[in-house]
Amino acid sequence: MIFQKKPSSGNNRPHVALTLDRRGFLTVGATLGAGFLLPEITGCSSVDDGNPVANGELFTPASVRSRDGVLDIELTITETEVTVGQYTFMTRAYTGLKVNHGESSFDGTTYTGTVPGPSIELRPGDRLKLKLINALPDDGSAVDPQDCAMGSGGHAGGHGAGTHNNTTNLHTHGLHVDPGPPGDDVFLAIGPGESYDFVFDIPRDIDMPDGTKANHPAGTYWYHPHMHGSTAIQVAGGMAGAIIIRDEERDDLDRLFSTEPGPGQGKEQLLVVGELMIQTEDSCDGKTRLATYGEMAHGGPLPPGVDEFFHVNGQLNPIIRMRPNEVQRFRVLHTGFRAPLDVAFLRVPDDQVDAATSLPKPDHDPFGYACVSSGEGPPTLDRDEVRAKSVTYYQVATDGITYGAPLKMPLANPVSEVEYVIPPGGRVDMLVQFEAGTYQMVALGYLDFVCWAPQVLATVVVSGEPDTSLQIPQVLTPPALYPPFDDTSKPGNEVTNKRQLEFEVTQDAAGQHFTIDGRTFCESRVDQCILLGAVEEWTLTNKFTVGQGVHPFHIHVNSFLVTSINGKSPTYPIWRDTCLVPMSGTNADGTLKFLSRFLHFKGPYVLHCHILEHEDEGMMQLVEVQEAACPTPPVDDSCETE
Repeated sequence: MIFQKKPSSGNNRPHVALTLDRRGFLTVGATLGAGFLLPEITGCSSVDDGNPVANGELFTPASVRSRDGVLDIELTITETEVTVGQYTFMTRAYTGLKVNHGESSFDGTTYTGTVPGPSIELRPGDRLKLKLINALPDDGSAVDPQDCAMGSGGHAGGHGAGTHNNTTNLHTHGLHVDPGPPGDDVFLAIGPGESYDFVFDIPRDIDMPDGTKANHPAGTYWYHPHMHGSTAIQVAGGMAGAIIIRDEERDDLDRLFSTEPGPGQGKEQLLVVGELMIQTEDSCDGKTRLATYGEMAHGGPLPPGVDEFFHVNGQLNPIIRMRPNEVQRFRVLHTGFRAPLDVAFLRVPDDQVDAATSLPKPDHDPFGYACVSSGEGPPTLDRDEVRAKSVTYYQVATDGITYGAPLKMPLANPVSEVEYVIPPGGRVDMLVQFEAGTYQMVALGYLDFVCWAPQVLATVVVSGEPDTSLQIPQVLTPPALYPPFDDTSKPGNEVTNKRQLEFEVTQDAAGQHFTIDGRTFCESRVDQCILLGAVEEWTLTNKFTVGQGVHPFHIHVNSFLVTSINGKSPTYPIWRDTCLVPMSGTNADGTLKFLSRFLHFKGPYVLHCHILEHEDEGMMQLVEVQEAACPTPPVDDSCETE
């Protein structure tokens, strides 16, 4: 097998600089090539002197969708300057989008934008033809300055500036599609000046083990780079966009909600949550910039001048408007590179609401706590008391897979935070319905090897005449591709094999090592060979070490049903493609157990930790699904490159 495939060379596209002037109007850099059209909107307004940014209405990224079963687009990556809140910095982004066949939310056939990338909408049976054009310059570009704060050389593993940070590819996270070329092949290496023509076929009426047919599940997915060694630095800079699979024929949520709702439908909102780490006090030149790899992978308190925070659709704390009793669907995508997302909805007391704007007063603090340390130990957070104050909302899908019934949140008696925390890479669809008032959608903060402070993600203003046309549904239809395992006599339900994997971070004189089963990733070594059609039970162990933290496990192509968290059955059975492998809380190993069917697609793909610097440092394994018998697993740690 050859894993690093060099695509055909293409022509470089011009550098695109998109910013907003003081009045909020779009300005386009002079090097913008002929034929590029302006986007509908770019999101945040610029600010002066680092002052906080006033709330703006929620920006919806541009979208493209299939027509007559085909979507044919060209997606271009360039260096560009973007503004998120009070921060303006250079990054890599999906700045160019040309529609050869399909429909779009913007005029003309070509779009220019920044962070997040455009949304791609498809249906079961569709074919997506996507030419990815890497118009980045050679490595050592303006996006990757010298790491003055950390010294030269980057973090252990050498993935610093000037290696291959501008070489890329594309992964369709969560899709049940062919992992081989020209599909979701994450072993591609598309260098600067090169392009590649991807083809993704979205399954429709595919065979199931019991003789029935299934469509690809309608739901919320996303795309991002997956170039080993530079995944973290590219995703952390905002290279991400939503993929929405729609199927009104079989999916209850798609019948009930729409971006442009008709009679009897509710409003659908897309919330692409990104995670930025910004260096505001660069000791080289004093400019604001994205964090370098060394800063991103830094353990312990963040270096001076480094800010880490979430944004929503490229905005800080945007405004979402609703009517009393109205039901809306929020598609929440966590496209961040490492920090788990713990969501609650807190009502702002009436005396803390500005009567003129209906927004919280500037000094209102919904938390009452922060990342603090007594000096005698690690920082502490008190999330439970705040979570208990959250108003009710309902989860209806995880990682694109609809539940059989809405799940009332916050959970009354969760087995573990694994059940409610959205890991990096994970998605949750939720239904919200509020009384008149002002609410804050918040991230409650999280502790691991550093402290992520609590943050307001968005402000929800509920006003006007009540809307009682739609209520929270009581029953939903799960997708046929992922039936339950309750009847073990039914074809496709009997477990044919069991596996155990160990995630561990170790430390020695050479630095930290991010391993699975004691090894770092080797692209020429198959770690998990699986027979096509197998039904397997996996147990993942998070080995306790001095610096133990959670590891978001993600596997490509096939989702899995979580059956045990630290030895206890979860409150509700949820299918996922990304899930935290927990800590135990008792200085012991944490465990996660799941069931999965390996259907329809052969070939190599990967599983890995979705804290992306952990993946880049080696916490990843090669999986290969084969029809014939699997060879004996390797026993040594040698890695022969091809």
